[in-house]
Amino acid sequence: MKAYDTIHKEELEVDRQGLVDLMLNNRQVDLILNEKKTDEDGYLTWDVEHWSTVDGRRFIRCYSLEGRVLRDSTAHNKYDLDNSFFPEEAKEIQIS
Repeated sequence: MKAYDTIHKEELEVDRQGLVDLMLNNRQVDLILNEKKTDEDGYLTWDVEHWSTVDGRRFIRCYSLEGRVLRDSTAHNKYDLDNSFFPEEAKEIQIS
């Protein structure tokens, strides 16, 4: 997958594990989605996911919709990523 590093101003070729490794090295991975997503309760709608790690063991996902950061977030462990972190479905990936 191609990802754009906004700090070093370069395009990288990374895989899913490479993105997780970047998060473990204190980088944020932003997944710009192809279309808006809504949770199963219809409560939250977003079009960008901001992924980072809290302490190297726990991951946090924050959300944006149409350029506005939403107050909601979700916490995950490394095993949860298999069911929640899907960079291959993103239209664009940015690393900050």
